[in-house]
Amino acid sequence: MEIELLDLTIKLFALALQRVVYEPLVQNGECLTQVQENCLRFIYYHQTPMVKEVAEGLQISNAAVTKLVDRLEKKGLVRREFSRTDRRQILLSLTPAGIRLLEDARQQSLQRLQAVVARLTPESLAALEQSLHDFLAATLIDIETLDQICLHCGLAHLNECPGNLICRELTGRDRVPS
Repeated sequence: MEIELLDLTIKLFALALQRVVYEPLVQNGECLTQVQENCLRFIYYHQTPMVKEVAEGLQISNAAVTKLVDRLEKKGLVRREFSRTDRRQILLSLTPAGIRLLEDARQQSLQRLQAVVARLTPESLAALEQSLHDFLAATLIDIETLDQICLHCGLAHLNECPGNLICRELTGRDRVPS
């Protein structure tokens, strides 16, 4: 396949995933921004992270996280708590509404993905899986790039995750200790 056609195919694939499988989070008829979604997911997978940890994980400034959390707090999705051991540290957690929003969206995304995957032959699915793994291995060629792309999945970490396998190949260790 020539590079222009490959470029268009990859863009179409990304848009199909974005529009058909991974719809944006919606609360009270209003779409959350991608950064808001990423923040919610980071907090969900890292159980009461500090603002600094969220900033590092999302690769944004502490000030940006503070503003982001302000907006999510107003929406009733996030709450701040002072650390019991150090009152200077602010811990973040999801409210029940925030947890419900993420978990419902995750289930819906998995159902939509399953519907698409069910239309593939077993051979096509195996070829897609292998191609995706190969593409990621060719893209994530150093730990710096992996750090930028990694989902920082925390509690949802899987040892079989392609990012973890690539990290193990590059560094000899798992991305997140099991």
